[in-house]
Amino acid sequence: MSYCRCGEPVHPVRIKYGYKTCVSCSGVERVASAPVINHKTGNTIQVGTQEVAKALYKAGSRKGYGTCLK
Repeated sequence: MSYCRCGEPVHPVRIKYGYKTCVSCSGVERVASAPVINHKTGNTIQVGTQEVAKALYKAGSRKGYGTCLK
């Protein structure tokens, strides 16, 4: 079992892919997603950075956007 610098064990799958730190100590930003609603049944998600997801949520929540007036 390999241990991170913080003392926590590193998950075996992370070791398999070459990582030497635990998830908590990782310096990589988490991936985020935001819903993209095209029609009633044509929904998808947009995967990107935290910054992109926040911008999409902000744009989608403004008054009069799409068909749902708030």
